[in-house]
Amino acid sequence: MDPKVSVILLSYNQENYIAEAINSVLNQTYSNLELIVSDNGSPDDTQKAIKQFEGDERVTLLLHRSNEYVTKRYNQALNQTKGEFVSLLYGDDFYLPNKIEKQMKIFETLSSDWGVVHGPGFELNETTKDKYQSKVAKVHGKALKGILDQYYSVGFINPISPLVRRECCEKYKCYEDLFTEGESIYMKFALSYKFYLLDEPLVVMREHDQNARWYSKRNIEIQDTCLERLIDFKEFPADCLKSLRYLRVKNYRIGAWENIRLSSQFDKAWVRERLNKTFKLDPLQLLFPKNIVSLIFTFLPHFLRNIFNIFLDYLSGRKKQLYFDESFIKMKE
Repeated sequence: MDPKVSVILLSYNQENYIAEAINSVLNQTYSNLELIVSDNGSPDDTQKAIKQFEGDERVTLLLHRSNEYVTKRYNQALNQTKGEFVSLLYGDDFYLPNKIEKQMKIFETLSSDWGVVHGPGFELNETTKDKYQSKVAKVHGKALKGILDQYYSVGFINPISPLVRRECCEKYKCYEDLFTEGESIYMKFALSYKFYLLDEPLVVMREHDQNARWYSKRNIEIQDTCLERLIDFKEFPADCLKSLRYLRVKNYRIGAWENIRLSSQFDKAWVRERLNKTFKLDPLQLLFPKNIVSLIFTFLPHFLRNIFNIFLDYLSGRKKQLYFDESFIKMKE
């Protein structure tokens, strides 16, 4: 019999999309699978929509009354899985029908040190209905250095594309003191396992105004923490130290710039703190114009920043932004 695959589906307030997400798993061309649906206390009709599937023997429902960190819900769902391989899905996204079959065919050819089969995905704009292929890290084999180097220049690991050996998930569980880890968890997997790049989009992620993955202070703070902790693993390779340091620097300064350009709640102290970390890790960052401009604005009145942003928005043609100052307080995915 083919190895069992466990799909973990995490949802919150996704009543309009959840049925399509579930059906995209149940209608896979690979038959030996189970689906663990964990709803994080949705106050809308998401759980009502989920209950329509409770008679399917392949489906286990974890319908929580309270809302907790996504990392906790993921670990709880992982404890319920029985498969040798694990795949992740969110309630507003969906799989293409042959995702698992194609990835399992790859795993049949690989030794046990290959832990992840990943690839690109499509992005679907719910407003315009435009669909395009997203950029992802082009990493194959030993992947950590490539993931770090390509994070902002090429792309990161698509969070719902990978099919992962269960032992990866067991060895590197989510940090339950963080709201979410997103694509950062694949950096941990890459500490011990090789990645296989199947360069074909097999998943679809929706873009809409309530996506928790849009930029926010909290998002980038979580990324800071994940990067800061990565070096604490004894298996962290020495040849990745420079790449990790560079990504940490870039994350600090990008967060500072985004708060100036995108946030309605400009936090001068927060921006200064990020720039201070940037300059401590890499003093040459003092020569970067954006860093200097960011620092200057922390000493100027707010209205000057607003004028500056209006001017840049006019030059760039920006008409709309998606940035939540407190996205994980107002909403949780």
